[in-house]
Amino acid sequence: MKSNYLVVFAFLFMLLVACSPQAPEKTHSRKAQNNGVSDSKQKGQQRIIVIGSTLAEIVVALGAADRVVGVGAGTEHIRELENVPVIPGYRNTSSENMLALAPTVALFAGRQAAPGLVDQLELSGVKVHLFADDARNIEAVPENIERIGAILGTQNRATKLNEHFKQELHYALAKVEKVTAKITNKPKGLFILSGGGRPTLVAGGNTDIALIIEMAGGLNMTRDIQHFKPMSQEKMLEAAPEFILINKEGKQISGGLPVALTAPGVQLTPAGKNQNIITLPSGYLVGLGLSTPKAILALARQIYPNFDVNAALAE
Repeated sequence: MKSNYLVVFAFLFMLLVACSPQAPEKTHSRKAQNNGVSDSKQKGQQRIIVIGSTLAEIVVALGAADRVVGVGAGTEHIRELENVPVIPGYRNTSSENMLALAPTVALFAGRQAAPGLVDQLELSGVKVHLFADDARNIEAVPENIERIGAILGTQNRATKLNEHFKQELHYALAKVEKVTAKITNKPKGLFILSGGGRPTLVAGGNTDIALIIEMAGGLNMTRDIQHFKPMSQEKMLEAAPEFILINKEGKQISGGLPVALTAPGVQLTPAGKNQNIITLPSGYLVGLGLSTPKAILALARQIYPNFDVNAALAE
């Protein structure tokens, strides 16, 4: 009889063990399962590619730097994105380079979006947003802020950023107006893009840099040129710039001179003779955006020696 009880007890013990919850098995991280890509796409969090540095500045200012998985060239000045992969190429990059980053959203500035590339991204399920490339339209900046805020779901933050940008722009333009109001002959200037293995070009009158020169109180001397083009010695001497704005690569020495000064006729201009060569932080020369008010003030300080950015407007 006792042995029968032992048999029943053993049976019940085995049944209890079989029905008890099992310890969870160890799983590999989702990062490993996704071949190095995090699982934020699976969870619905945005994974954003931004091609266009002025758009990237807005994304960061709206607090979404952690959503950016890829950027185009020209974002080196944005500290929050310094570790984000840079997508190679300009317009001719392949969709594979972008899709390898598993994006859900792509923001493109104007001409940087090749039609075939956009089609391939959209067919892969990426939501593509194109932004107009109106180089001389400063009013596009608030529109871009509002639109990107809607894409990111940060509308309230976008409203505040817009207000701040408009205040900064108004202040910069008002300061320049105050300084130049009684000046009849504004300083003549132009922008030369050079160095870095590229051909030497000047910024035409329809470019954003030409507009920055004008907003800073200068007289842009390439109004009859469109986009970025070479300038002959004859045209350079005719323009006779009193200051020349250059990119940082233009300071590279070639033949004992900054490469920007080796452009045809430059050394014979007033700017060349007086070595009145101006540089600005690279982030100020990538298009019209959040940095434009600072670019206006920085350039105005250099072309107007008595320009005091801290002086009260009412003085």
